[in-house]
Amino acid sequence: MDLGLHYTLDDANSILDPEVLAIEKRLTPEDSDEFGKVWELFGARSRPITTDDFEILKRQYTKPQFTVTRGGAGTDWDTNNDTTALPVGASDIVKITVGDVLLIEGTGEIVVVKSLDRTGNTIDVYERGAGETSGTATGASSTVKVIGNANIEGTVNIEAFAEGTDVYTNYCQLVEEKIELTKEDLDQLRKTGRTIDDLQDEAMRRVKQDLARTAIFGVAVQGSKSKPGMTRGLLTWLGLSDGLKANVAGAFTLTVLDTAIDAIRAEGGKPNAIIMSVANKRVFNGLTTADNLTQQVTDRQTGRVVDTYLADGVGAIPVIVDIDMPDDQVAVVDTRKLTKGWKVNDELKLVDEPPTNSRQIAKTIQGKFGLALEGLGQSHYLITGLTT
Repeated sequence: MDLGLHYTLDDANSILDPEVLAIEKRLTPEDSDEFGKVWELFGARSRPITTDDFEILKRQYTKPQFTVTRGGAGTDWDTNNDTTALPVGASDIVKITVGDVLLIEGTGEIVVVKSLDRTGNTIDVYERGAGETSGTATGASSTVKVIGNANIEGTVNIEAFAEGTDVYTNYCQLVEEKIELTKEDLDQLRKTGRTIDDLQDEAMRRVKQDLARTAIFGVAVQGSKSKPGMTRGLLTWLGLSDGLKANVAGAFTLTVLDTAIDAIRAEGGKPNAIIMSVANKRVFNGLTTADNLTQQVTDRQTGRVVDTYLADGVGAIPVIVDIDMPDDQVAVVDTRKLTKGWKVNDELKLVDEPPTNSRQIAKTIQGKFGLALEGLGQSHYLITGLTT
């Protein structure tokens, strides 16, 4: 039933009995407990946005492990005694420096970096099989972890090491809703028991819907004179190439969820919310079956609702349901790294517009906002390809 704003209120629905209109006012989307939850998860920025485009800076995190492969003709890692020119991947050599203690998983061998050739992407080590370990030829590939740093007394020959900084740009988005009434419209409003405040409330409900869905689906577009700027929402943020994500192409299971949580843990993050649709929440309610329900004959209710997931190593994680979340995606996030803000001097407000004549009233609800996400690739995980 279309009871929205009309330029002239002569449609059949707008002249219904006032009692019907009163009932309609109570049937608003924001009355649902699951409406706009993702928007609410974005906390207020500590500083307002001052420009239409703004940057989110993220300090990089160098994971202290990499993979080495066999190299050379009978030398290198595939022997148990070669200590020079051991090959390391070009993208991995930046993760280590002189004195780093390396553990080669699978063989248990430990070596200490003596020097590096960052042009040839090789390292020299003091010895193979340091300490209580033995020099051992690696297999086709081996994972190597940095487990410490050890240097010779009286020497300071290590290189300075500092993490880099990633920069992500997002943009502000202008939301507007117009209220426009003629003298004839005002007369009809009085006949149906409505006021201009009612229409302003309706316009604000539409603004709330716009904000709620942008927080989920919004994409980043730089505004110009020929096209509007838009701000990147949660799913688009998490879908960026640097984000942690997986297309499972299957059902939503505890294994799928645990894999996402463990991936965040491995990067040093700690999620505090699992966001899903109504359909996925019903699936989730049936996933945890450790406690069986006992129902008495006299009971007059049944069902099982699970609102928190107790994750190993993380603790209790609340489940957040948003009616606008797609059924094929679930997001595991750290809400402490989600922020939103209004542009300075462009906060959401009701503005009087110049009428075209003396028998017209015109107003707009308008404001320019932006959404930011920190900790990409570390604190959040996007599960896609779910079937319900």
